[in-house]
Amino acid sequence: MIKLSDRLQLIANRINEKETMADIGTDHGFLPIYLKLSGKSPKVVMCDVSIPSLQKAKDNADLYAASENGMYFRAGDGLQVLENGEVNTVVIAGMGGKLIRDIMAHDLDHTRSFKKFILQPRIGQGHLRKWLIENGFRIVSEDVVIEGDYIPEIITAISPGNIVENDMTCVISNVFDGDSLIWKIPPWIIDAGGPVGDFLDRNISLHEEKLNNVRKAKKRNIELEEGIGKDIEYLKKLRKEWEDGKHIR
Repeated sequence: MIKLSDRLQLIANRINEKETMADIGTDHGFLPIYLKLSGKSPKVVMCDVSIPSLQKAKDNADLYAASENGMYFRAGDGLQVLENGEVNTVVIAGMGGKLIRDIMAHDLDHTRSFKKFILQPRIGQGHLRKWLIENGFRIVSEDVVIEGDYIPEIITAISPGNIVENDMTCVISNVFDGDSLIWKIPPWIIDAGGPVGDFLDRNISLHEEKLNNVRKAKKRNIELEEGIGKDIEYLKKLRKEWEDGKHIR
């Protein structure tokens, strides 16, 4: 049986029993192969724009003796390789947030035909969150997980028109763009699963280091310093709220 990384296992945990799924940019195909072998997903579709990458997934399926019944391999771009509503859940992981956004935005009606999306952007998280909310998707859970020196963020979102049992999101003013810290690290992150404290501590340290470097410049930029200072205050406020609320989670 395949042993998934902590990141992929967390994504697998967000897929419900008997949900069908598609993995966009599947590469080695470990996640869908695991879901098929474990019996959790009766149908998995492995998709990749790269034919050599898709071949790696096929080779791994053969290696782990995964049944071909209910397992599909498709070469193509984004969601275009799927029929409308063909699967319950679409996973897009390990890409930039802007690329994930563009994949979903390519044909919005088609995108909305799939009920659930599990998204793991490596960068550009703020732009992706902003696009999701502005286009009627509801973020129902977020998770963070340690992967070496990186703490990936995993966003689970439900398409418009579907029943949402848990909506994490709160309204953020449209005056903030996707590069704003409030979208990169939104207020609801304190309710995420995983090492949220470590995630916030790491971001506080990064911003404090950034502020120290700016202060060392030959020509002071007071406006920039004040902006970074406000970001640090916001992160520390989230850290305290997370710490205060741990006992009720």
